[in-house]
Amino acid sequence: MTSSSVIRPKQSDWKSKLAIALVLVALTSIAVLPFFVIGEDQKIGCCGGAMPVTHDSWMHYNQMNAFWRSLVWGIVYPRWDEHTHGYGAPTTSFYPPGVYYLTSAVYFVTRDWLSTWVGFYWLTMLASAAAIWIYARQSLSRGASLVAAAVYVFAPYHLLNQYQRGAISEFTSFIWIPLCLLFAEKLIYRRGAESAEGAQRENPRWLNFAGLAANFGAFLWTHPPTAYQFLLVFGMCLLIPAIKAGKWRELGFVAAALVFGSLLAAAYFYPAIVEQRLVNGDDVERVWPYHASYVFDYAQTVYDRVNNPFFVRLDRIWVFNLTAILILSVALWKNRTAAGQRSEYRLQAEETEDQGIPAKAGTLNAAKAGTLNAAKAGTLNAVWLWIAAGLLASFLMTKFSVPFGRWIPKIEIGVYSWRMLTLTSFAMAMLVGAISDFGFRISDWRRLVAILILACTVAMSGWYVVWPMWRAQSFEPNYEHYNYATLPRESSRANPPMPPVQLAAGNGSISHEWWTPVFRQLRVSLSEADQLQFRTRNFAGWTATIDGQIAPIHEGAVKNILVDVPAGEHRIILEYRSTPIRRFGNWATILSIALLLSIIIFKGRNS
Repeated sequence: MTSSSVIRPKQSDWKSKLAIALVLVALTSIAVLPFFVIGEDQKIGCCGGAMPVTHDSWMHYNQMNAFWRSLVWGIVYPRWDEHTHGYGAPTTSFYPPGVYYLTSAVYFVTRDWLSTWVGFYWLTMLASAAAIWIYARQSLSRGASLVAAAVYVFAPYHLLNQYQRGAISEFTSFIWIPLCLLFAEKLIYRRGAESAEGAQRENPRWLNFAGLAANFGAFLWTHPPTAYQFLLVFGMCLLIPAIKAGKWRELGFVAAALVFGSLLAAAYFYPAIVEQRLVNGDDVERVWPYHASYVFDYAQTVYDRVNNPFFVRLDRIWVFNLTAILILSVALWKNRTAAGQRSEYRLQAEETEDQGIPAKAGTLNAAKAGTLNAAKAGTLNAVWLWIAAGLLASFLMTKFSVPFGRWIPKIEIGVYSWRMLTLTSFAMAMLVGAISDFGFRISDWRRLVAILILACTVAMSGWYVVWPMWRAQSFEPNYEHYNYATLPRESSRANPPMPPVQLAAGNGSISHEWWTPVFRQLRVSLSEADQLQFRTRNFAGWTATIDGQIAPIHEGAVKNILVDVPAGEHRIILEYRSTPIRRFGNWATILSIALLLSIIIFKGRNS
């Protein structure tokens, strides 16, 4: 009897994990897959069966193709897209490249770009569902964590990024928010496993340090604007109570982990900051000014918040998220002691069941009682964190926040204030999970609130996100589409046709010996001096050599590269080299990855 009671929970543990995984897969499939059959070619007509075109799908299609082509050439970090606007641009030197490593990995398997879209969205959504479930399990039961994951998956703004915006980089942000919070909270509130050995207490801290650094680094590789907004909102909401509790050392670890995370992304992040003045980055602020993007701001004239249905939807999603957060906050405030009681019951039940003892028969020793008291405090701290972050993010999306926002450095990095709907979607999901964790009967009014908000979330996404895209124009590549903000500064919008390289006067011949996106080697034979004209825009890093000697680069009418070549036969090389800041970034990332792996291997082995 005793042995079977001990073994049975272990046997059922993998079954429960499998059941949870299947639920997350089902939620992901229901949310993601309809997108690929609701569009249609309107030249042909009825009735669906294709992926609709979205706001950013043309841009991402072109950039993911260019990124893949460069990877095929063996370029580890493709910084230059030779096809952007015909003359090339340092696109992924400034647009975060992390997402294109993901799309390239999927394409490597599928060898089909439509399947790549499907695989990317499905895997990313599943990862976000798993991330919030893992985070929620720190303070909520299994069932409540699944409820939180369901709300997160079907959150209107989450699906809006797929179904209407096609914002694949921002779509990945839903993965990193729960994981960054998970490790940040562990660093601040959970200093390590209860153990008599000091080294064993320290090891979990270092693993949590590595976890926060790795996930924040991934956040920067994929979408820095949302990463910055995440730091503003959740950073402030974590910082204030930690300072009040005197957790200075823990905050030091968090700050160091964030800096370390930026070093993991240094190959992209630091050159993008330093060299931003070399491209038309300020065009984003001119065309889409941050302080004109507040919800329900009818005074500004940049966005039509009355007749443009997209902006009307954003306003309504803001109202929905805020209303849900307020309702849940009131319900949790009225029953604020229940969270601790529920955590105590759950921890006691799971501990005793893991030992093969019925939950009702479980008893608590002094050490376990201390753990349960910590769980109560941790759950309540987490609930207040979600409420505070949800309300703060909602406020910062309104024009009433302007007097405060003007004092926040570089707040315009977010481009749109309403991007913080990502943060309120997370807060709403976690609060729904928290309220569903109360009570033990399905008829309990708190669970009814959770069920109602989950149902409204699904209905809101169906009506405002999915339905408007039904029978929308299907996606077709548009190779002329480009991101002007990533073109070299002072580049002309003109795109006159010309071959990849030509001689201005035609005084000889050109033989292509080697040609990649970042390296061109030519053999030129001239009867008299001439000028090589490349269909490549000049930008920091392009270097020309003639017979091994560096040659000056001139610029043509559209900022394309011109190289004067003397008469005779010469080997010409045009190469896109690293600048000092790029070399620093490359080495910082390489060394930081090596250090990260060392921490994980050695500290993980000793814990």
